[in-house]
Amino acid sequence: MNRIVVLCCVLFTGMHAAAQQATISVRDSTIIKQLFFEGLRDKLNENYDKSNVSFSRIAVLDPRNAAAWYEIALLNFRQNKMPEAETAIKTAVGLEKDNIWFWKLLAELYKSTGNMEKLIPAFDQLIRLSPEQKSFYFDRANALSIAGKKEEALAAYSLLEKKFGPSPTLNRAKQRIAADTLPADSMAAATLYAGQKNFGAAARILKNIAPAHLEDPLYFALSGDILYENGNLPGALRSYRKALKISDQLYGVWEKVLNIHILLGQYKQMIEMGEAALSVYPNQAILYYYMAFALHREEQNVAALGNIKTALSLDGDNKELQALIFALQAEILIDEHKPDAADKAFDKAITLDPQNYLIMNNYAYYLALRNENLNKAVSLIDIAARALPNDASVADTYALVLFKGGKYAVARTWIEKALENKEAENGVYLEHYGDILFMLGEQDKAVVQWKKSRDAGNDSTLLKRKIDEKKYIK
Repeated sequence: MNRIVVLCCVLFTGMHAAAQQATISVRDSTIIKQLFFEGLRDKLNENYDKSNVSFSRIAVLDPRNAAAWYEIALLNFRQNKMPEAETAIKTAVGLEKDNIWFWKLLAELYKSTGNMEKLIPAFDQLIRLSPEQKSFYFDRANALSIAGKKEEALAAYSLLEKKFGPSPTLNRAKQRIAADTLPADSMAAATLYAGQKNFGAAARILKNIAPAHLEDPLYFALSGDILYENGNLPGALRSYRKALKISDQLYGVWEKVLNIHILLGQYKQMIEMGEAALSVYPNQAILYYYMAFALHREEQNVAALGNIKTALSLDGDNKELQALIFALQAEILIDEHKPDAADKAFDKAITLDPQNYLIMNNYAYYLALRNENLNKAVSLIDIAARALPNDASVADTYALVLFKGGKYAVARTWIEKALENKEAENGVYLEHYGDILFMLGEQDKAVVQWKKSRDAGNDSTLLKRKIDEKKYIK
């Protein structure tokens, strides 16, 4: 059954430090030391997930342990989990305002995300802590320039020149401002434009700086992002692959590559890339989810269920991801003709994430296909339809559930809603429309819709019989 709605997403978890400092017991102090040692050991072995667990436990035991928050931030930064990294490192600097390493990481994070407004005050703190470090002054001035603060940037460059003397690099920077242009040779500028959704400007900068960045994986990663946003999925995929060829330590890029393969229906390539990603990040549950998804689409259900089992053993605290994994497990079990086990998996998924309405939609759809437990199907799809009133897939499922319950007139309303706008040539929906019209006594119109379904690419043997025999067949 491949009609199921694809459920892939980027999942984030937040971290919050306690407001008050608690007294640390001798026992807890010993545990913290042990956890710190284990966390550092796992980090050195690049087992980032396990390391993060150790440092997160420290943060729970001692919310004012700035070093633990720093390590949490560093681990998330290395895995391209920028929101989590920012939350953790801001907690660390809040606890220890004079730790230069904390501010350096915060500055690197804002450089990577192109957030010049936040980068500038980070450099103010670095200059406060290390007033003789020339690069801090220069980077701060560049950030002001990229942010469009010309006068402040010129003042910053003048201060740099006064303190450390003139240089050709400094002269070029000042000339760029005088010409009222953003630095064309700056990855930071391209990142800034991309963050502002000005992809045309970002693409022009990347084109200008290409010769100097042919060995820079972040250049190709950003190029991929721009191509993706412009709808050029094959181009984005090529660019992301170039980035990974230079460096495989870009976790976020691996996920983007797998997502593109899903969108393009390239499941064999997705399996190949999934195996490569797992060789670098063997403890990421979502990578096993991707592998299970692709293997299922290639009808390798035994292997898919093996990856499901591994995925469920990892990242147990992420309920949203666990729900997605159980929902995929349910789909595979349906194809394996194990409906009872599939229902249990769907129930687990909804319990874990009761606001994932697409999972509810899928569950209701399969109950309707089996013509079983229709009261439950109605309850599920009604909740989903209230939450997602404009979703065509939900409307189609509602129509199918009502059709199975013999409520043909109301079902017609929902299927016509499903066929609005871009879904007017959806072969599955058109077949359902024909079924409903036939049961309403409109045989000729039903055959018209079945033929439209066939012309839209629906090659179902059952549909062919409906057209040939001019009647609805269960």
